[in-house]
Amino acid sequence: MNKKGFTAIEVIMVMAVAAILFVAVAPSMLKGSGTVSASAFSKKLRSDIRYAQTLAMTRYRLNTPTSVNPGLGYRIRFNSVDANCPWAAQYTIVNDADNNGIWGENPNGAGVIESARNPSTGDEYFCIRLDTGNFSGFTIGANFGGTEQGVLEFDTFGRPFNSDKTPLAASSIITITRGVLPPSPGETASIIITP
Repeated sequence: MNKKGFTAIEVIMVMAVAAILFVAVAPSMLKGSGTVSASAFSKKLRSDIRYAQTLAMTRYRLNTPTSVNPGLGYRIRFNSVDANCPWAAQYTIVNDADNNGIWGENPNGAGVIESARNPSTGDEYFCIRLDTGNFSGFTIGANFGGTEQGVLEFDTFGRPFNSDKTPLAASSIITITRGVLPPSPGETASIIITP
């Protein structure tokens, strides 16, 4: 006897698999092209800020002799002009190893690349683009005061400064936003930098 059709168990199994796929795929479909949430991106950015601070505290003696530059710091620059990372929305981690006032030379006069190495990719110049890939659509708002408002510098003790080498007097907030399009308010997250 030839029976056609599906059993109740088969129908339930297909519905269960479809539900699991929907739960896994729906969040990325509803949020747009990026695959990272604002909360996840803020964790990455927090880690990168800590990386810049750690480099300032530990690597300065390895990059240049103390007699040449006794206080080599590292900067994380948000949306700042950078010849090696020329995209409008980006951030970089750079230093001034030869102490000539030009941050992020690639290479400087001694042939050294004045940048952190990107531990995720191995690139010699640390540049995170916000116009493509998983981070597409994110914007970062940061103002630490100083001539270049989006620049946070760390000295060899890990203390935060603005671009004018003035210690931060109060807490500063870094705002991360993605998808601010009406009627949806988009996603936001923030990071607080304390003096």
